[in-house]
Amino acid sequence: MSTSPAVVVCGTVNVDTFVGVRQFPAAGETVIAEPLGSPGLGGKGANQAVAAARFLADGPAGVLLLATVGEDAPGDGALAALRDAGVDVTGVARTDELPTGSAFIMNDGAGENIIVVTSGANTVTDPAASLGHPGTDGARVLLAQGELTPEHSAALPRLADGLGARLVLNLAPVTTRDPALLAAADPLVVNESEAADVLGLPRDIGLDEVLDALATAVVERGLARSAVVTLGAHGALVIGGDSGDSDDGDSSCRTTVPSPTPAQVVDTTGAGDAFCGTLAAALAQGKGLRDAAKLAVAAGSLAVESQGAASSYATGRAVRALAAEQG
Repeated sequence: MSTSPAVVVCGTVNVDTFVGVRQFPAAGETVIAEPLGSPGLGGKGANQAVAAARFLADGPAGVLLLATVGEDAPGDGALAALRDAGVDVTGVARTDELPTGSAFIMNDGAGENIIVVTSGANTVTDPAASLGHPGTDGARVLLAQGELTPEHSAALPRLADGLGARLVLNLAPVTTRDPALLAAADPLVVNESEAADVLGLPRDIGLDEVLDALATAVVERGLARSAVVTLGAHGALVIGGDSGDSDDGDSSCRTTVPSPTPAQVVDTTGAGDAFCGTLAAALAQGKGLRDAAKLAVAAGSLAVESQGAASSYATGRAVRALAAEQG
């Protein structure tokens, strides 16, 4: 595995168990579920690392994952799956004090999901402890999510600075509003409800109001260096970004990037992670933020066409081909 990764991912590793239900249960209700395959690799860190590795597979540099798993059979299986996906796991620590993280995922007939997570070993992943890791030399992008503890997340800007890397922060879930962390994000990646949470807005506020408020916070108040709001089937909104993205050099622009229509929607689990991993990988290859988002929405669209999270991610060649079809 390359000692000079394009992307370093700092995040969580889980083992996912999927079941299918006709409809989600109400409070106090019991429903009968059907198993959907064997338990598989999950966790936002692992998923996004796999997505980035798939996109970069035909390039000279790959992906290093900084994470923690237990000294248990699920941890063994997760590491094997990551290696098979082309992810460098020399930065994954092991602990005998906590089990490998796990997630229980219910899918309904429309492809939507409900996820319950037990963090386990993920709670001790500390970005600051990875400063000086020899496998991080030359990294261009540090990708992280909101699944780390708030205390550990606070060290992400210092890790990015130490690597000389751009911090891509997918604040999902919104576990912190640390101003220094947000200000270092380039971009901050959130969905509509997460954007409202970051801004302290009620969740029932309209989408247009949320997007206007986030754009104002980023462009005028420097909440983050740039932002991307994922909009599900509608694609993504890019706010700010590299000045080279805009013909007139104006970094305050807002651009909507439409998503290709999937051939079928089987399972939306992990589509956001496909988006984030691909976005980070494209940025590491020198793409501007809007062009990277075009590739990311293509990756997300392809991911929903089959069951599972990391197992559903397309190759970089397929992602580029679909993005090219969209113009």
